[in-house]
Amino acid sequence: MKARPCFSTASGTALTIAAMVLVAMPVQAQRPGAAPPPRVMVATFQSTEPGVGVQFAEALRARLGRDANARDLTVIPKADIENTLKASGYSTTEALGPNDAKALASLIRAKDYIDGAVTRSAAGYRVDARLVLSRDNTVTQALPAAEAARLDQAAAAVSRSYLAARRQIEHEERCYNALRGGNVEEAISQANTGLRQHPDANMVRVCLANAYVTRDTPKDGVQVISPTTLQLVEQVLATDPRNIQALRLAALGYKAAGNEDKYVETLTGLLAAAPTDLTLQQQVVNELAASGRASLAAPIIKEALSRSSGDPSMLRTAWLVLLAARDFEAAVPVGRDLIVADTAQATANFYARLAGALSGLNRSPEAVEVLNTATAKFPNDGSLWVAYAEAQRKSGNTAEAVRGAQRALAADPAAAEPYVILATIYGDANQPDSVYSVLMRAPSGGNSALIAQLALQQGNNAYRAGNTSRNRADFQRAVRFLELSNRLSQTNAAQFLLGASAFSIAQSAVTEASQTRSCELARLAQASLVTARANVPAGREEFPEPTSQLMGALPQFEAPVTQMIRQFCK
Repeated sequence: MKARPCFSTASGTALTIAAMVLVAMPVQAQRPGAAPPPRVMVATFQSTEPGVGVQFAEALRARLGRDANARDLTVIPKADIENTLKASGYSTTEALGPNDAKALASLIRAKDYIDGAVTRSAAGYRVDARLVLSRDNTVTQALPAAEAARLDQAAAAVSRSYLAARRQIEHEERCYNALRGGNVEEAISQANTGLRQHPDANMVRVCLANAYVTRDTPKDGVQVISPTTLQLVEQVLATDPRNIQALRLAALGYKAAGNEDKYVETLTGLLAAAPTDLTLQQQVVNELAASGRASLAAPIIKEALSRSSGDPSMLRTAWLVLLAARDFEAAVPVGRDLIVADTAQATANFYARLAGALSGLNRSPEAVEVLNTATAKFPNDGSLWVAYAEAQRKSGNTAEAVRGAQRALAADPAAAEPYVILATIYGDANQPDSVYSVLMRAPSGGNSALIAQLALQQGNNAYRAGNTSRNRADFQRAVRFLELSNRLSQTNAAQFLLGASAFSIAQSAVTEASQTRSCELARLAQASLVTARANVPAGREEFPEPTSQLMGALPQFEAPVTQMIRQFCK
């Protein structure tokens, strides 16, 4: 992957020197001794139409230059912005990501900046713009959407909205500085003053919410989101559903209140609002997966993806969310786009997940193709060979499936999964002796329950086969698997089936022994009845009726078997 340019702030770099030269250039004459007016940067807007984002940004700069008083606000010229971008190796025609926009604004000494998106609408153009503080790009004010036939007309509407919205900045700064200085009550007072003067000031409203949280949270305690705080951030989200700070506080409030539906809804909102925050991505994906609500995030992430123009961070978020939502049809092309956009994402885990998604769509040949590539790239990764073996098994290629499982065993002999897949392959091929041999060789320890479950499954299959065939060998095979299952991880189900299988062996042996007068069969019947009596009672809760029947039948066989041994074993 080609390294992405980044803005540097280290002293001595070419970029820093270039930026210092640019920002040192006077934009206008200042009165002697007067503080220079604050500076605003207009970033290139996002747009699917080439050139439209650049055109709108320049139209907005021109309009702001006419609407704003030059003594109160300096609009940073396009040339200053482009020179800094070029010095950093960035395109001058593409919209920046959130962190890059913040870094650029800081370098050219903008107090705040405006960014957003331009789309086509019935009226002509729709502009969704946002005022952002350079100090912290999560402190924002969404501006009212502007629709107009021409870009300059839309720019006029955005300019008016911005100039009205930025009047709150002084109040937000007073609140922020007081809070930073530890004076919570002063912060609350300053925020309330700002809201009285500017009722729509969401930046001030968020600062007030943060002040309440600071006041209400015990020292070294978990953040407390009071009903008052939650109401404040809900007011912000009513007009700005992608306000990151408000979403974070709302999510904490809903979680603490046990409102899972609103909590999940807010998490999905965070996912759409901060697609490049990798830590937040993982948290949201994990929380949604744990709640079983990942499907709620899928439509939001698809919409965000449609606006991202192949951004690797957005692709990664979409990949994780769509997998968690089991939307494999959408996840597969996103995953393939991801490793083109960012080759570092082509890890062993990625290939295993992509193959799993293809298998989930019953596209086993494609899964095999993916895993051929993956195992060639990561030949010593046992989990990939397990996935390869499973894909080949589903494709009906038994020999290749066995080879893959054996490669997995060679790569990681201490893992349980290679034994499980190899045993499954032999089970499909109706080779129970090979299954038993594999399970006997499997490592125990932390993987005992997994191996025990597979042994239970094989034992249950053999027991059902015996009930159909009435063949004693089937029941004896069931006993072998069920004894192994119980030895590894005892369960009531395995114990009951072991007892039921042993009883069926005893039944068969008694019938045959009475005809052949065989001492060996009589002793087999006796031993099997002992096993049955020891294990059948374990089924009382899960299998009450058959357990009762078997316990009632046992005494009817025990006395005759004792008599047989006296007669046949002299």
